[in-house]
Amino acid sequence: MLRFQFDEKKGVEALTYVASKWPGLTAFFAAKVLFFAEKQHLNRYSRPIVGDTFIAMPNGPVPSTLYDFIKGRLDQAGDPDAIMAALLIERDPYPRVAAQRAPDLDALSPSDLECLDEAIAFCRGRGFGALSGLTHQERAWLEAPANGPMDYEHMIEGDDREVIVAEAREFASYGVL
Repeated sequence: MLRFQFDEKKGVEALTYVASKWPGLTAFFAAKVLFFAEKQHLNRYSRPIVGDTFIAMPNGPVPSTLYDFIKGRLDQAGDPDAIMAALLIERDPYPRVAAQRAPDLDALSPSDLECLDEAIAFCRGRGFGALSGLTHQERAWLEAPANGPMDYEHMIEGDDREVIVAEAREFASYGVL
């Protein structure tokens, strides 16, 4: 299984960026934006944006660590105060994410922002059922055990798949940039 080391700082900044661009962002849409951005970035640049572990949940992929943060589970966070300063989570009737400050764009590369913007545009134009249905067609979701981790290798597609997989495997041994 191809996995990456989660980068908490980049994860928080990516989520803050998405929340700053999408007022009223729900946990569901945040998860789908992050999944599609991560997949797009991996296919273009052979590396993920944040390297979170995506879980194959009933309504589609969920970035496990960032979802824990959204749910208020900060006990495993390296810097809970930084997360609380960056994000406001409203839980009535279900979790919504808002940016409490501007995202630190120095933590995100131009290619990160490009893929995040594309994923926001892609997801914003679709409803809950449509996005859930689209993610249920993703190989990584289909091949993962129910409520289990998804394999990043299964997110990689296209003619250059073998080259990208090799580069991603090499990158995975070093971490997220």
